[in-house]
Amino acid sequence: MKDETIPSVARGAEAGLDPLAVCTLPPEGLQERLAWIRSEILPHAIASERGADSVAWELEDAPGLAGKLDGLVAAERECCSGILFTHAAGATPGRRRLEVSGVDPDAAVFGALQNQGATPSLGGRVAKAAGIGTALSLLFCCMLPVAVAGLLGAAVAAPFASLDQPWVIGAGFVLFAAATFGWQSRRRASTQPATDVGAPSR
Repeated sequence: MKDETIPSVARGAEAGLDPLAVCTLPPEGLQERLAWIRSEILPHAIASERGADSVAWELEDAPGLAGKLDGLVAAERECCSGILFTHAAGATPGRRRLEVSGVDPDAAVFGALQNQGATPSLGGRVAKAAGIGTALSLLFCCMLPVAVAGLLGAAVAAPFASLDQPWVIGAGFVLFAAATFGWQSRRRASTQPATDVGAPSR
């Protein structure tokens, strides 16, 4: 795949267009395309830029992503007259760039896609943290003393015996779960996914 800019159409004379206002896809076709973008493109997005009449995304390159972006550009060429889609290699090695020009960067479609990005819900993140907290607590408070006793003998393991207590297990659960949730929150904030419009399905 050549790393070159691939224009979809010439830029329209009028800037500030809402992509949804000029899209010629029927409602069901548009929904299919947006769903395709969420599943195939957005998971790779790691940064976004907003211009006066453009939006752009940096994507972590992955096998097959360049072809998908080419398909997106080709599909948008057919249904979004007056809007310029370009796909090129990113400024950083291992990344790709998708830019949409001749649009209103505040158009509703961009915000809608941003809000519908596949980010875990609060309940899901809490459940995951609780599961990891439980596993780590049982590992250190129950399995560690048994493993030490088996490998080094009961005398050496004696100091670890106090770990196998309900209150210690409970405290370990709270500590590990809180640490996991905090790590998830920091990681989510630093890798907030960007978003996109248009996708193959002509």
